[in-house]
Amino acid sequence: MAGTQGTVVVFDNYLENVWDSGIHDFGASPNAIKCAIVDATITLATTTDDPHWNGTGTTNLQANEQTGGSFTAGGNTCATATATLNAGTLEVDFGDPATWSQNAGNPTTCDYGVIYDDTVASKKCIGYVELGTQFNATTGDLTITWGAPFHTVNQA
Repeated sequence: MAGTQGTVVVFDNYLENVWDSGIHDFGASPNAIKCAIVDATITLATTTDDPHWNGTGTTNLQANEQTGGSFTAGGNTCATATATLNAGTLEVDFGDPATWSQNAGNPTTCDYGVIYDDTVASKKCIGYVELGTQFNATTGDLTITWGAPFHTVNQA
């Protein structure tokens, strides 16, 4: 996918889950983090109500998943998640998901990459990235690259 697209947006509910519930584990045996592609049937925002990926919560983002061709149901696994404390800043990082290769059977309505925790039973969503203009994955590879670290939390 050519050019720079949207910024990764973290759901408010993810921050609550990390700090209040301890759902996401980025320790010695970190949870499996995945990125899946959805269409714009739903408009995502930081305030999307309790987003999950076919688990437990209010908003099931898996209902809008785009599959077929090189798009496997459930999305691509990201490299191991890590959390590092760096001079008073917590840095959470997930590796980029693998590229979805161009294929004639791929979806044509790719709007968001949704990042979720595939390890916990509730499959809570972490955030999303808007892909810019709707992407047709039959015409080229879809590659999502986010910066490192993925997310930071600063002491204030």
